[in-house]
Amino acid sequence: IHTIDGREYHVQGGDMIIINHGCKHSVTPIKNLQYVDIMLKPEYVDEALMGTNDIFLLLSLEDFSELSNSVNHDNLLIHFDNQEKRSIEFIINLTREEQRIHSPGGEKMLHFALSMLLIIVFRKMSENQTSKFEINEKLLSFIERNCCSELSIGEIATKCGYTPEHFSRIFKKYTGKTPVAYLNACRINRAKSLLLKSDKSVEFIMYDCGFSNRTAFFKKFYEQVGCTPLQFRKNQK
Repeated sequence: IHTIDGREYHVQGGDMIIINHGCKHSVTPIKNLQYVDIMLKPEYVDEALMGTNDIFLLLSLEDFSELSNSVNHDNLLIHFDNQEKRSIEFIINLTREEQRIHSPGGEKMLHFALSMLLIIVFRKMSENQTSKFEINEKLLSFIERNCCSELSIGEIATKCGYTPEHFSRIFKKYTGKTPVAYLNACRINRAKSLLLKSDKSVEFIMYDCGFSNRTAFFKKFYEQVGCTPLQFRKNQK
């Protein structure tokens, strides 16, 4: 967990956090995670920025001018997947090796690598990062609408920027239920609605509501409703 100026950011593998000069920053480890600090002064990129500290002043340089109007300065937590992640790791490993061996031309290599890294980062900060969810009523509504699909708690946790374990803890604190219990409750509510409003078989409804095991479905239904699906349909008609 990174805290920047009082706001918490929950990171995972492939994440990068932009911490500008003057921001108060602390880190609380929640799992074994290797990370790299890249400390940069704008003047290293261009001497014209000598004495400046704001990382976004780099966007005033010609090399980054195409991105200057599209970078979202609030996109401080960005995520890289697959090839993007491999590219970032390659550049980081390249710069570390160049710093270690001090070979001729090494300084130019470092500048080229840094320019590539900054362009990739600024491109990412220009993208719409709204795919990340927060634990609120909007997220609960999303789960309710999609509960009958192959919805994975791990996938939801990732979209929220949390590990599954941490996501489960704060989700329960918000709702009073674990994510799995909440998901199953949504599925049972859907099953109740279909039992009342359709003549579809219990078997069909079970699969339609995301259950693949008859025993598990009947058990969850009885725990929540207090009777079997057929008894519920009969009692309500």
